[in-house]
Amino acid sequence: MPESDSNFTVSRRSWWSLIAVLIVQAQNAFNDNFVKLVLTGLAMAVAAGTPVGENIQYILFVMIPLPFILLAPIAGYLSDRFSKRDVIFGSLLFQLVLFVMVTGAVIMRSVEVAIFGYFLLAVQSTIFSPAKQGILKEIVGSERLGFANGLMSMLTMVGILGGMLLAGRWFDGRLEAFNKLNGVIPENGWQAALVPMYWVGGACLIALIIGWFVEKTPSYPREKFTRGVWVRHFLHLRQLFAQRRLRIVALFITSYWFVANYMGVIFVNFAKELYPDAGEAGRMEATAEMLTWVGGGLIVGSTIVSLLSRKKIRLPVAPFGGFGMALALVGAGLYPPGSLLWNLSLSLMGFASGFYVVPLNAWLQDLAEEERRARIISALNLMASFSGVVAVMVGFTLDKISVDPSGQILVMVPFLILVGVILLRFLKTDISDSK
Repeated sequence: MPESDSNFTVSRRSWWSLIAVLIVQAQNAFNDNFVKLVLTGLAMAVAAGTPVGENIQYILFVMIPLPFILLAPIAGYLSDRFSKRDVIFGSLLFQLVLFVMVTGAVIMRSVEVAIFGYFLLAVQSTIFSPAKQGILKEIVGSERLGFANGLMSMLTMVGILGGMLLAGRWFDGRLEAFNKLNGVIPENGWQAALVPMYWVGGACLIALIIGWFVEKTPSYPREKFTRGVWVRHFLHLRQLFAQRRLRIVALFITSYWFVANYMGVIFVNFAKELYPDAGEAGRMEATAEMLTWVGGGLIVGSTIVSLLSRKKIRLPVAPFGGFGMALALVGAGLYPPGSLLWNLSLSLMGFASGFYVVPLNAWLQDLAEEERRARIISALNLMASFSGVVAVMVGFTLDKISVDPSGQILVMVPFLILVGVILLRFLKTDISDSK
């Protein structure tokens, strides 16, 4: 394992910068997921019976990884060439512009423009991601990197859950009220979406102000832009795969994102099963509540791992996180949806995933060289994005061949058990070799 930078001093200014980074990345996660859930409910309500309305969850979930696949090299280059603080601030400004666009699409009653705006928000997240992760070591150093990653993972989940829960309840509550007032008509979906978009879009201004207070970090002027940057996907992957530890750790992290993306799609399918009528309220709130159980567990798990990692990265807990996720999915596949045991299984899924992914993320960032860390993270994002597309395709295929959501969940159990076993053996060998 790399030696820790024991002489690194974290100033008060750096601690405040860390807080600012954690807040704006949680806000970014909140907004992305708020828009995703509102647009999912909107499309189901106003385009019921059409290909867009019936498959909106697959459309939006595919749009999340596509920008990472197309633009990961550019995102990595920007964070390696310029101050990561400047990239973060520019991303927040771009986010504000895009919220204006999506809100305008709702006003114009255009599902297509709103979906395109969501795609551009995914582009914004692509640029934001390597900057927000890569800046952590520059702010707090290696020894506290596990602690910072745990907080980031926990607050990201707070943002995701907050965005989905608020979107689900706000949209469904307004949709139900308009349905009672006007009867079930498509116009109610547009009315239900509009006011929430106004308020959450306005909150982007607060994030922009907070982002301004992140301390300036180094830039690297010798990193020149060339046309070859556009096709550096394979170069970045080669740099990542050239080092055995980086390669293997990246594959384990990618396995986690494959399962996470897959579960996101399946939860929407559960909600559609519970609320068959697309025009009625309930689907989005049900989806949000499922994710809240998972996210609540992840917040607790990530917080515990973060506290355990205050002085060093706790890698040995990661395989048991994998086994815990497998056990949780057994419960989620066998117990009735919505029952207490089913909800507790979802909570265990989140709790165990914190133990799995937080130490692995911190280790990968610590292993990466200073000037290439953003590109390594960008390459990891590329891998995770490919896994997301595959996850959506697997979920879509199982749905179309009439495998019910419970059966779709159980498909992941053997995969997670295998991942846990391989990770356990890898860590035992690696730790022995490094002594």
